[in-house]
Amino acid sequence: MDTSFVVVHIPHASTVIPEEYRRSIILGDEALQAEVVRMTDAFCDQLYEGVGVRVQAPVSRYVCDMERFRDDADEPCAAKGQGLMYTHTIYGVPLREYDGALRDRILQEFYDPHHQRLTVAVDAALAKHGKCLVVDGHSFPDDIFGDEYPEGLPDFDIGTDSFHTPPGLRDALCEKLREMGFSYAVNKPYAGTLVPMKHYGKDKRVFSVMIEANRRLYQNSGEMTKNADFQRVKQACHQLVICAAKWCFEEK
Repeated sequence: MDTSFVVVHIPHASTVIPEEYRRSIILGDEALQAEVVRMTDAFCDQLYEGVGVRVQAPVSRYVCDMERFRDDADEPCAAKGQGLMYTHTIYGVPLREYDGALRDRILQEFYDPHHQRLTVAVDAALAKHGKCLVVDGHSFPDDIFGDEYPEGLPDFDIGTDSFHTPPGLRDALCEKLREMGFSYAVNKPYAGTLVPMKHYGKDKRVFSVMIEANRRLYQNSGEMTKNADFQRVKQACHQLVICAAKWCFEEK
């Protein structure tokens, strides 16, 4: 299956925090490392190696979260200190003081160039193929939600958008997960999927779906190391991308 019209977006796999940005973070090294382990989508870049055109964030989400809206007024997570420039951790612990000049530098150095690369990749697929599939590649920790999900979390979460994720695409991925023997949920624990703002809510030729793998499947708990099932999960992620690409390719 030709996946050259697929753009795989990997926003949270990097652990890189340049020193000039590390200086703005008030957590000590040990506490920051624990946050990085908790919040990095470790190895997501490797899970999707060899399929589609990849656009990957060059720095940790603790420098810049590419998945957030550019304007904090549009970003629900900004109210909790987790806009594109985090001021608090997921548990509300202060991470850095708000600094407008620093935020502007992050926009110029990381956020805007990243989204420009994503838009260019989508435009190139549209120009060549007349359509594009964006796969938003993530992972999620199995133990971060406490008692919020007493029934437990699934192996995979499929995130959708009402405009860019047709029901048939969603259903095809759910059926593929059933075939492969994985449990799944739709928009749980995380919902939605990313589309460049140029196309968001405007261009039906741009399909998008978020694929989130539960880290317990491929990563050792509390560590940034792979477990023995990593290759199996990587193969599953490839099969999901191919399944989605096939559905979009055949969609008229």
